[in-house]
Amino acid sequence: MINHSQLRLSALRALLGRVYVDMRLIKIKSMGNKILLTVVLDREPSEAIREDISVATAEIIADFPEAADIEETFHVSAQPISAENLLTEGWIYRRAE
Repeated sequence: MINHSQLRLSALRALLGRVYVDMRLIKIKSMGNKILLTVVLDREPSEAIREDISVATAEIIADFPEAADIEETFHVSAQPISAENLLTEGWIYRRAE
């Protein structure tokens, strides 16, 4: 079982220097042995953003040998960020808007 606190700390470390101005929200959580990383952006992610997130996810999954897979998801939205429970949904970054 993946410890949620350790997962969030791992993600924060992996994303240091990799958060771009286009990013509105980043969240991470696990479902069983699968890790899900979601990035919400203003516009389509650039190649640099995709590459940095890919590097970050490689660093994250390296911290969790019990994880079977990690999935990166990019969502483009200009809509207000919905109100969720930030702890259970694994929010690790939200841009001030």
